[in-house]
Amino acid sequence: MAPVPPASLPPPSSQCASAPAEPDASVNVSSPLQQSAAPLSRVRTVLKSARNIFGLFRQYYAARFPEHDPEENITFNDLIDTSLNNSSSLPVNSYHPYPNESSFLLGEWYWNDGERKSQSSFQNLLNIVGHPTFRPEDVAGKNWRRIDAQLSGEQRWSEDGEDGWEDEQGGEDWIKTPIKINVPFHKRMLHPGQRQFDAGILHHRKLVSVIREKITRPSVHPHLHFEPYSLLWQPNEASEPVRVHGELYTSEAFLEAHRELHDSPGEPGCELPRVVLGLMFASDGTQLTSFSNVKLWPVYLTIGNESKDRRSKPSYQAFEHVAYLETVRETSFAACCV
Repeated sequence: MAPVPPASLPPPSSQCASAPAEPDASVNVSSPLQQSAAPLSRVRTVLKSARNIFGLFRQYYAARFPEHDPEENITFNDLIDTSLNNSSSLPVNSYHPYPNESSFLLGEWYWNDGERKSQSSFQNLLNIVGHPTFRPEDVAGKNWRRIDAQLSGEQRWSEDGEDGWEDEQGGEDWIKTPIKINVPFHKRMLHPGQRQFDAGILHHRKLVSVIREKITRPSVHPHLHFEPYSLLWQPNEASEPVRVHGELYTSEAFLEAHRELHDSPGEPGCELPRVVLGLMFASDGTQLTSFSNVKLWPVYLTIGNESKDRRSKPSYQAFEHVAYLETVRETSFAACCV
């Protein structure tokens, strides 16, 4: 049986906020939210979606079902691992690392028509852009430096940002902060006490700007869950529902953070929706070139409001570079300790 997403939520037109669902028995009826004389729009109850063919359904603690439902945007490829599926019907990108045919043809022209372009080379370019299958939108905004780095089999880094890691995702957004650390020396040493040393430069981006760009990106925003829910399994009406764990936005910690946010006072005069974003960080050592032992530790950020089925696929580029950690120069410390 092929995997399927949860059942769709009722359309907004059929929802009735004045008829709240039966409260969940697990909710404390003496909670401050239920004691307060809050407007009807803030009274939250338990809302259950329909079950899908596997008996899975969603349970929200809200005044109404969310109008923004990322589950409606799930495709079959989001639910399967295409690397383990040998079906010939699945699309395969034969132009990798180029994302499509148009960008591949431009890249081929750039690399294979010589360093000095001639009239014949220019004619080849005209043949490419004038071909009926050429699509300008397929080549606009593509990260050509990253594609070239993938072709060469290495990622490049430079202190001035030219042809380096910073250019991959908005070099103008990167901040360089010198890092200084205090190293203590024993009182019996020639120069006891603390001495300050330069530990390198931290290349980083402001998290707020990264988050803002991420959640407003047209390819990402439709797939973000801003209203958390509990996922439950109930094979039939006679059985008790069983809690299903798997996503950050269905965890109890996420639900509790969402409740605390909405129980807290809002910004005066602001009617914008308030949501919780789950920030997930990761890092690993990366060999910068194939002919040296120089390493860098990139720090990645991904949004936990997006399903792990999408986050785990490299083709969706769910991870953003937010910092680069350099290794401490041990030689400078050793020279000062002698």
